[in-house]
Amino acid sequence: MERFIQFNDETVNSAFWMELSDLAAALSQNPDLKVEFGPLAYLQKTPAVLFASHFWHHRSKEEETAGLKTDVYLRALGTIQWTDEAVIRSFMARFRGDFARQLLAAAEDIRLEPMCMGARPGTKRAFHTRRQVLRRYHEVQLSVNQSKGFYMDAVFNALFVLWQADAPFEWPAIHPAVDRAVPFIDRTARELFDARSTKDAARVAGEIAEVLEELELRSMVNKYSHLPDYREPSADEAVVDPGKRQDPLVNDDEADEKENEQFDEQFSTWHRESEETRGTFMQFDLDQGTKTPMMGNTAREGDEGDAALASVQGRSKKSSREQYNRLLAERRDEESKADEAHYGKENIGAKAIYEKPRTASDTEREEYRRMRDETAPVVQTLKRMIQKSIEKKKTSPRTDLLTGRLGRKLTRFFTDENPRLFYKKQEPSREIDAAFYLLIDSSASMYDKMDDVKKSAVLFHETLSSLRVPHEITGFWEDTSPLSKEVKPNYFLTAVPFQASHQKDAGYAIMQLRPEEDNRDGFALRLAIEKMERRSEARKFLIVFSDGEPSAADYDKNGVLDTHEAVMMARKKGMTVFNLFIGEEALDEARRQIMKTIYGHGSIMAPDVSELPHVLTPILKKLLFESI
Repeated sequence: MERFIQFNDETVNSAFWMELSDLAAALSQNPDLKVEFGPLAYLQKTPAVLFASHFWHHRSKEEETAGLKTDVYLRALGTIQWTDEAVIRSFMARFRGDFARQLLAAAEDIRLEPMCMGARPGTKRAFHTRRQVLRRYHEVQLSVNQSKGFYMDAVFNALFVLWQADAPFEWPAIHPAVDRAVPFIDRTARELFDARSTKDAARVAGEIAEVLEELELRSMVNKYSHLPDYREPSADEAVVDPGKRQDPLVNDDEADEKENEQFDEQFSTWHRESEETRGTFMQFDLDQGTKTPMMGNTAREGDEGDAALASVQGRSKKSSREQYNRLLAERRDEESKADEAHYGKENIGAKAIYEKPRTASDTEREEYRRMRDETAPVVQTLKRMIQKSIEKKKTSPRTDLLTGRLGRKLTRFFTDENPRLFYKKQEPSREIDAAFYLLIDSSASMYDKMDDVKKSAVLFHETLSSLRVPHEITGFWEDTSPLSKEVKPNYFLTAVPFQASHQKDAGYAIMQLRPEEDNRDGFALRLAIEKMERRSEARKFLIVFSDGEPSAADYDKNGVLDTHEAVMMARKKGMTVFNLFIGEEALDEARRQIMKTIYGHGSIMAPDVSELPHVLTPILKKLLFESI
């Protein structure tokens, strides 16, 4: 994917992200707990998600690593074990202001820090770095908010610096009303150092918030911390009519029934602007108004100009078809979602569509023969080297062993301290016990590279075919024209299948590979892993040809992580995964780093697409030698 202007080209370090996810799951003892990045750090119960803060990005590597890990320590270890949710619920019911809630969230974190360090002494260094960064940040914010007149924000910053100070803290002049309350605020705030429970932290935050609310200062402007709502939804809240307003009105006025006049007159809904319905509807956001006893939730008489959206009422009638109740339908939906998530949550809706190659035309056959002739010297050299290695293993004598048949040279029994007097019969010729799967990115960005990729695929096929090594070559892409949120069609053109990889004319279909549209690499890798798992060979190799990071619908940021997870899955199953990255001479470091993030040390760059066959040759040689 080529980018001409890159305003925000941030990439996710998927290896570190997975490390944070494993750390959170281990500390919380909840394997379903996921880690995501958000503006602020907090723990969400349903679904179980731990949010690590964006605050730590764009800092030094040490500060970023320490900050994100301590976010995980505080939430997965501290909040889950030592935060009293009942106290949080009670506090949130009592205090509606943003200052009080942010202050309790900060106070609870500071209370949990020494407890986390006590339970996990290895976290002390990371927490020390966290305190230094946050203290510097709030010191700067304190000065900024003083100058801007954000006095509640300035008090919050001052309290945070007080709680994290390494030296005696002196309160600055913030506002005359605040300055008069500073002795009480300072004395109350220092009681947090002796807090032993969430209740103690809530008492400190509540007493300070009550004093500041009486001063009638401007509300907080900035968000520094977040206090999640641990309130369990009630049965009435669990089923809410999506058409009804859920947030309260600003006022709570009620009109008398006598004040409301009701008319039975019909009003036409047609006018020149709405002659053609385009499926768009007006939406009102009403923040204040008067509640009336007028009837609602009733249907009006429609006309031809209305869009096809209505509430239908009628009598029940026995149906001639089989009926399913809502519970059964929901259960069926859940089962289908679980099946879709089998290939990763980022690939829900992705549908594999397998294309069969057509009969090769005369032009394609001629083009294949030309490429085969060009790569023939390399193929023959590789073939001779591999065959010599196999023959050597067959004929090499196996003498001087500690066990086996007794040899004729027995004098070493008297001359050597540890004599090796035995030998074994020659082993039969060893064949290459391996299977190869070549995935070729057939996205639109490959339009100027596909000819050289085909040439490399011909070299790959001819070499393995001459050695009778089973292999498969498949191009993959995602079609964007019929794309929707529910269905994401992914096409796979298998040019050379496993079962026909030894046949003489099997390679002609390689010429039918073509650049298409998007590429969903993680999904393609998972399907390849499934196919390779069914193979019986001892060694299994997955090689991916691509020219950049994954790019598909709703797959931009998380596609890197999803592909990395697929690579790690393959390696855990004993497969070897390589990526041949087809770059350019002026390749930017960011794209190179993306491929290294996905494939680790298994990413090899070909700076010029014409060099791809020369890069593939030593890789094939190395992998074939390992398989003998």
